[in-house]
Amino acid sequence: MTDATSVSLGGETVKATAAKFAMAGIGFAGTVVFARILGPTGFGGFYLLFSLVKLGDRAVNGWGTAIMKRYSEADTPKRELIGGQLVFTVAWLVLTGVLSVLASQWLVSYTGLPEAPVLFVVLMGAVTLYEPTDRVVQSRGLVGASMWIDTFRSLLTFPLQLAFVLLGLGAAGMAYGLAAATFLSLPALWYFVRTKPTVPTGDTLESLWAYAKYSIPNSFLGQAYDRFDILLLGYLLAPAAAGQYEVALKLTMPATFVMLAAQSMLMARVSRLHSQGESVSTDVSNTLAFTSLVAIPMFFGAAVMPELLVVTAYGAEYGDAAMLLVGLALYQVVSTQSGPLMSTLSGIDRPDINTWISAATLSLNVVLGVALTLTYGAIGVVIATVAAETVQYVLAAAVVKRELPAVVLFPRTLVEQVAAAVLMAVVVFFLLRAVPVDRWYHLLAVVSAGAVVYSTALLTISQKLRVTIEGVVRSSRLEL
Repeated sequence: MTDATSVSLGGETVKATAAKFAMAGIGFAGTVVFARILGPTGFGGFYLLFSLVKLGDRAVNGWGTAIMKRYSEADTPKRELIGGQLVFTVAWLVLTGVLSVLASQWLVSYTGLPEAPVLFVVLMGAVTLYEPTDRVVQSRGLVGASMWIDTFRSLLTFPLQLAFVLLGLGAAGMAYGLAAATFLSLPALWYFVRTKPTVPTGDTLESLWAYAKYSIPNSFLGQAYDRFDILLLGYLLAPAAAGQYEVALKLTMPATFVMLAAQSMLMARVSRLHSQGESVSTDVSNTLAFTSLVAIPMFFGAAVMPELLVVTAYGAEYGDAAMLLVGLALYQVVSTQSGPLMSTLSGIDRPDINTWISAATLSLNVVLGVALTLTYGAIGVVIATVAAETVQYVLAAAVVKRELPAVVLFPRTLVEQVAAAVLMAVVVFFLLRAVPVDRWYHLLAVVSAGAVVYSTALLTISQKLRVTIEGVVRSSRLEL
């Protein structure tokens, strides 16, 4: 059976990143369409509800992380692990269904969606069945397959959501479309699991719980941290403010694609090697060298033309999102470095450290977020998030360096990426003053020119990037 050490880290990352960009194109088109049809209030209401769903599914997600960790290790009872996953998922669905009924009035008033209780149950069922299964596929090292199935799900999601919205269901149509696409994608995931479930023994459950007692709170803390901004804006300000924030966040999401693709593969690979007593430092260092490959130029690009990006894509009513864009782009730069470090700690069987780091950074984000939002409005929560993410990076980097002294935290390639991005920003700055940009295709041309400048400069100055690309191409040819 395929495992995380029998596939190429670089090759799987490239496949997964390509899938992420394909999803981004589909998702971006969807957000533009739905943001314009529904307006900031309806659009923000859906994402408020979805944020609650993603917070509510954290127990299953954390249990799935424990499954992923044990499944990726050598000589583990894989059929029992799959059985343990299914039992936990069903139990959690029953519990959250009861809670949604009890909290139905609050769900409606908070999101502004009359159908919120029903939508909560439908979405919870979809994501809690999909995500743990997806983690099993990733634990086998098949991150490329995992991401391309997710791309297939995105291909289904947009037309289904659009159909439901045009039928007059409004923001509820987005929820029904996402749930339907998720359920339809499950068979493809199970094809790659290739493990029949069986009843887990007490020893297997004990082994899972030894990890899950940390990975479950880590999942809650991580999701609360990730979605705290939009939840806070919905509570302190209004759904429209949450809609402005979500628009800015969507524009910066491509910055994370390389990191998201790499860190799933990294955790599975580190887990396998660590369980066999082998070194993992080289894999961690190489991952850190390239996870900010897209985030760094996106930050400089956002700094040069924030309002132009937002208004051209989403319309003038989302103009307030421009001031949030630069801050969120900076946050993504830091997160693309901290994410692999947190995954490394999970892979070396130290989820307890992640718990303390996540709790500390979430606490800081809550305190700063509330204070700064009340003082400065929506931009305050972004400032708080950048500060909290920086603290998370510093703490995770210090622990990884202590546990794995050979890891290189600041590879030369990061400096090379900054240099290429600065050159790109200068070129784009002068292009914007030389060429009038008043149509979306004008903006696309400017962004494309910037991408060409960045990639050409980086390939010219970075020998490590050239060597890495050659290695990925070579491994891809061998697979063919």
